[in-house]
Amino acid sequence: MQLQGFYSLQQIKFIYSNYIAMRKILVSIISVIMLASISCSMYYCNGYKKISDELAIAVNNNKAYSLENSSLKKENRVYKLTAEQLEYYSDSITVEMDRIRKELKIKDKDLQYLQYLLSTSERIDTVTFQDTIFSETTFHVDTLIGDKWYQLKLGMKFPNVITVHPKFVSEKYIVTHSKKETVNPPKKFFLFRWFQKKHRVVEVTIVENSPYVNNKQQKFIEIIK
Repeated sequence: MQLQGFYSLQQIKFIYSNYIAMRKILVSIISVIMLASISCSMYYCNGYKKISDELAIAVNNNKAYSLENSSLKKENRVYKLTAEQLEYYSDSITVEMDRIRKELKIKDKDLQYLQYLLSTSERIDTVTFQDTIFSETTFHVDTLIGDKWYQLKLGMKFPNVITVHPKFVSEKYIVTHSKKETVNPPKKFFLFRWFQKKHRVVEVTIVENSPYVNNKQQKFIEIIK
């Protein structure tokens, strides 16, 4: 017999089971919403960071371009490019940089820095003799000999003046990259080298185009943190 206004034990169990089921469903819905919100937030944060990084790189490259083409050559900025982006630059220096690193068979993942240096060295010396060495008062010679990398401007003038003006041009391409090599001297037999411990080192290759310039000594230091 069931009293009016009271629930039976069976009804209470039914209501409680429905409550538990609805609670689980509600918790599941809330969890899905929270996960979706977190995912969206992370997606938009990553997207914002990517756009922010790309903007910073673009601003940096614009400054580098301005300084490169400035008449004041006291400072430079480093361009920030990916290895793939080298393919899209058409200026002669970048094209040659990319050609040299490919010629050296350096992989994209190992490439770290590309550098270009164009420099000249020149000096003017004038020698005036005590005695007259040119007899004709109208005597005057001004000539230039040499090639792309070396020029000598020679001047001779009545009565006793000789002027020499040598000029040398140096053009360097510097490629910095990492590579794997054995910690100890490599074994002669290639199968043994497979089992030798290896580590990554940074290697710098300098390509000097001038036949008159010899790089006698170079030293590079990587600052580790």
